[in-house]
This record gives sequence, structure tokens and C-alpha cells, in this order.
Amino acid sequence: MTVHFSLCTLCCMRSVLYLLVLSCSLALAPGISRASPADADALRAPHLQSLLESEFAFQSGQFVRALAYYKDRPAESLSLAELERSSQMAIAAGDADWLRKMLESPVASGQQELLRMHLSQSLQAGDERAALSAWRALMALPEQHGVEIARQVIDAHSAQQAVLERVLARYAQTPGLSDGERFELFQYAVQWRQDALADALLKALGTANGQARMAEVMDACLRGKQAPCLAMIEALEPRDFDEIQRRSILAIARQSGFERQTSRWLMALPQDGGSYYQRIVLLGRQFDAAKAASLATEIGQDAELSGFQRAALQGSIAELRKDWPAAEAHYRDALAYDAPTTACIRLAVVLYRQNRKNEALELLSAVQANAALSDEIRRDAFATEIQFLQISGQEPKSVAAGLDDIYRRALLTWPLAHRLRYQYAMRLFSQDRVRQALDQLQTVLQTAPADVDALNAYGYALAKDMNRPRSAFKSIEQAFLLAPKRAEVLDSYGYVLHRLGRNSQALPPLQKAWDTTPTAVTAGHLAQVFWQLGDKRQAQSYLNKGLELDADEAELIKLKELLP
Repeated sequence: MTVHFSLCTLCCMRSVLYLLVLSCSLALAPGISRASPADADALRAPHLQSLLESEFAFQSGQFVRALAYYKDRPAESLSLAELERSSQMAIAAGDADWLRKMLESPVASGQQELLRMHLSQSLQAGDERAALSAWRALMALPEQHGVEIARQVIDAHSAQQAVLERVLARYAQTPGLSDGERFELFQYAVQWRQDALADALLKALGTANGQARMAEVMDACLRGKQAPCLAMIEALEPRDFDEIQRRSILAIARQSGFERQTSRWLMALPQDGGSYYQRIVLLGRQFDAAKAASLATEIGQDAELSGFQRAALQGSIAELRKDWPAAEAHYRDALAYDAPTTACIRLAVVLYRQNRKNEALELLSAVQANAALSDEIRRDAFATEIQFLQISGQEPKSVAAGLDDIYRRALLTWPLAHRLRYQYAMRLFSQDRVRQALDQLQTVLQTAPADVDALNAYGYALAKDMNRPRSAFKSIEQAFLLAPKRAEVLDSYGYVLHRLGRNSQALPPLQKAWDTTPTAVTAGHLAQVFWQLGDKRQAQSYLNKGLELDADEAELIKLKELLP
């Protein structure tokens, strides 16, 4: 129900309104610095009266009316605080044109956080034009700051993959792109398998600069051409590239599994807490006591590291050496700096390694209950407790009961832990507790309706376990629209189409799922579809392929009995 207030009502409530929006008006109206008789007089000025009306309308849910105050003023006359507030109102009102207009403001164009918000909100709303404007504005900021912000926002909105790809295609068609823009877009085109777009951007880069050479490396490496990829990286000289480019080549080498080249390019970077940690990770894959001792000495002598960084890194090296008392001492030193850190989780692991299980569990419980810590750290504390229980050597029934208890405690403490709730649902499915698993997934979707994993699992279970393919279709179709290239989503989408009798439509997504990630389950679904379409030879072929992958897959065994 919409509540309407007359101007008389507003005037009668002026004193209440003043208190309600004072904190906002102090930021939006620089002339007011404190509540005083003079300020009260100032509030009677037409400008501030309109501001109060706008704020009251916004608080009352009348977003279009609230935004009208800002739309009556030139965007370039607004302060940063006013731009941010009007942006919130425009998003609530769904006014994409105003959002785009604000992006053209001189104030907005230089404000990283405002542009971050615009890009994020535009992607969430599916507004491709606004997202493109925000992305371009971020790319224009100096010293790569905008590029990093854009990458962070794009990574955080992976669920909007279809929107991201359309924005990328729009951006690539924009006239007058710089080489920096082309290179950035090329990376996403390759990553998202938009081959034609990637080829066009690579051609436009030419061959005369470092970015073009890096693009050629990426083209080979990210498309799976291992031998040319390795040869190109080996031929590159780190001194020919700036730090950002070196980090990109390092990421490619690491992703491609080239450990020697990963180490080489890692050493070419400035040595800081991040690069030291990556060197420790590499050392953990192929431990060498002499290298560990040398690295510990290097870290100990690096005056640029903070005391916290030095202690945490030394703790990690001590863990690699299995020197549990030394690791404990280092991690306790790191925690003395009172910085939110996973060192508390590592300390629990070290205590457990020393058979001090009660101390380890008490520490994990304290971390789980500490609301001042990040969600990630608290989630890791629950995950670590689960690992402790799984390796405890107890009877399977007691382990199962203990795991259920940990999940319940975790979700009671942290009800919006969607990943943890999803994992709990998968555990319930494995125990054939389908109804309880569906309840957990529904809880996820109530607060995160675009969670692709939850949508996919919920719909698939409805179709397969509950025999309700019609009810399942909406969830799976939404998952498909959000993530049309993920193999498990393609498989579910094809499966539910098959269950609805739409076998010709089911075939393309199932074949794409198989081409992306071949699994016994997808093979079984393809075999069923081909059987229904009358192609028994292909049905038999996929049945055999599935059995080669997993001879115990129940659906394949059942299908084997049907096929001659």
C-alpha cells in the first residue's frame, strides 16, 4: 500500500523530518554543519525544503517523486554526495536514463566508487547501455585503478554472464577504442570463448607492442594450445613488460600448469606478502628443505614486510616443514596484531596436528561465533571442523551425525551462508533426504534468487527425484539464462526438456554439455534422448561412452537393460 502525505502534513512534521534526515542533509547540503536556530531558518529555504520532501518521499517508497528533486537540477551542479543519493533513487525507480546522464557528469567521471556502484547496479539490472558507460568510464581512469575495479565488479557478477557477454560485444563495437581497451576486452572474449570477437580484437591490436605480444600468448594458452603456449612464455623476457603485464603472464603460466615458468615470472615481480605467499604455495607442491630454509631467511630479512606479514608467512613455511611448535609460535605472533586473518584457522590446524584436539575445536568455535570476522573466515572455520571430524577415525554413523550438527550450527550462526547451505543440501541429497535438501535450496533462493547452483540443483531434483518436470522447468530455465555455458546447467536444461517430451530441443544443450565436460550422467541423458528420437545407434554409442566413464552409474545400468 502506498502512503501519500500532503504538504500540510509535511510541514507539521518538520521537526521530526529534520531529525530523520539530518545526517543525509548534512552531506547533501554543505552549508549545514550542525543543528542550530540558524540551521532551522536555512531549512525553510526552497532548496532545502525540496531536499527534505525528496528524502521523505524516498523513505516512504515513492522513488519517482523522490528523484524528481534531482532531475530538476543540472547533473553537473550536483556534489558527489548528491550524485550518490540520486543514483540510489534512480536505481530504486528504475530510471536508467538518469543513471546514464549522471555518468556524463564531470564529478561522476572522476569518482571510482560511484562508477563501481553504477557498473554493479547496471549489471544486476541487466541495463547493457548503462553498464557499458560505467565500464568505459572506469577504463579511462589513470594508473589502472579503474581497470582493477571493473575486473572486481565483473568477477562478482559472474551470475549475470549473459548480460556481461552482451555488454562486451557492445563495447568491442565502440569506435575509437584504445589499445588498452582492446587488450582488456580481448582477455574477456578469450575467457568467455567468444572466438570471433577475440580474433577481431587480436587483429586490431596489431603486433607492434607488448600488449599485442601478450594477446598472442593468451590466444594460444587460453585456447588450450599447450606446446605453443609454453614456447611463447619461455621466449618472453620479463624486463620487456611492466608489472601489470608480468602479473598477467604469471596468471597464464599458473593456469596452464607450467610450474617452472610460474616460478620464473613470480620472481620477476616485486617481492611482497602476496608474491611470497605464492612462492610458498609452489614450494608446497614440490617441497625442498633447502629452498624452504632460504625462503624463510629471505622473508625474515625483508624490512618492507609488516610484523604481521612476516609472522604469518613464517608460520606457513613452518607448516611445510611440519615443525608444528614453530608454526604455532609464528601464528600466535601474527594473531597478536589483532588483524582479521585466516591465521586463526591455521593455528587450529597446527594444534590438531599436535593432538591438542580440544584446544583446536575451542578455537574454531570462537572463530565461528565472532561476528567481527569476515564471512569467509567464519565459513573456513566450519569447513575445517568438518575436515577434523572426517579424519577423526570415529564410526561412520557418529561422523554423519556430527557433520549434520556442524552444518546446523553453522547455518544457525550464519543463516545467509549460501555456499554452506548449498553444500548441506548436497549432503542431504546424498543421503536420499530429498525433501529436506529441497527445503535448504528454497531457503537459499529466497534471499539469493539468482544463485545458479541452487536453481540448477533445485530444478533437477524436482524433475528427477520428485518426478515434477513441469514444476522444475522454470528454475532450470532461469539457471540456463544466467549461465548458458556451464556444463552442469546445460545437462539439467536438456534433461528437463527431455522429460517434457521436447527431445529435439533437448539434444543441442546436452551435446554442448558433453563437449564441455563429458560425464556418465550426461551420456545417459543423451542416450535416452537419441533412443526417444529413434536413433538407436547413437543411443548405444553414448551408453557405451557413459559406462566407460562410470560403470556403476544407476541410470546407465537401467538404460542398458532397455537397449538390445
